Amino acid sequence: MSAMPLYFVMLGELLMAIENSILVVRSITYAMKGQKLLESNGISAYVERNPFPNSREGCGYGLRVQGDVSRAVSILEAAGVKISEIKRGKPQ
Repeated sequence: MSAMPLYFVMLGELLMAIENSILVVRSITYAMKGQKLLESNGISAYVERNPFPNSREGCGYGLRVQGDVSRAVSILEAAGVKISEIKRGKPQ
């Protein structure tokens, strides 16, 4: 039986570690500002409409973030982008 090459094992671990979450913000303006901030810091982010908004979440827009969510939150908060909720999900 042959072992799987190390780079495949490491890639699999890396893919499992990548989070795919939605950071819900209060407005489309915050979502667009946040996307630019995150992408300028090397974090992939996409503006997305929340399909199930509630009054606590404002207008129901969010940023789908792929990568280090805690780092993304820190960057956004430092720039004054308020996050209403973090919806964590599985990698796509």
